[in-house]
Amino acid sequence: MPQPERLLTVVSGGAADRRVRGFRYRVGVARDDGVIGDDPLVNGMSLSVRLRRDFTVTDADRLLATARRTYRELNPGTSAEEACEMVSCAADALFVILEHAGLLGDAVDSRLAGYTPGGLAVGGSRAQVVLNEPDPLSPRPRGDCFRGGDVFALPPSDDD
Repeated sequence: MPQPERLLTVVSGGAADRRVRGFRYRVGVARDDGVIGDDPLVNGMSLSVRLRRDFTVTDADRLLATARRTYRELNPGTSAEEACEMVSCAADALFVILEHAGLLGDAVDSRLAGYTPGGLAVGGSRAQVVLNEPDPLSPRPRGDCFRGGDVFALPPSDDD
């Protein structure tokens, strides 16, 4: 049975549609904000990918217990007490879940390193948990298509 088509918009405006592993994605140059998305690859080019994924905690106690159990699965031989010590807050819980899901961590780094012979040297990475984002992304497919502003801008802190 064919899978439904999934659209991943890289940048919009002046776009050409392309396909990669079942994803149709759009690449182009946004006319007003100067974001470049369809430049040809050249040696020495630096590429950065910014991904944002928003979550809502529906049961904090259950999530913390799940994250601690998952931490022990990722670190065999770890005691329940050690897991409680290592996974004690929202960021700890989310990072453990994301590592287990294969989105962060050594497994991802190893898989990406497999592309080195194909011409892609893996650089550094950074992940950050932002609490209480005032304008979370929509879970609906393409629900944020017409959203204005920078979805990667951090919300103002209490110090600002």
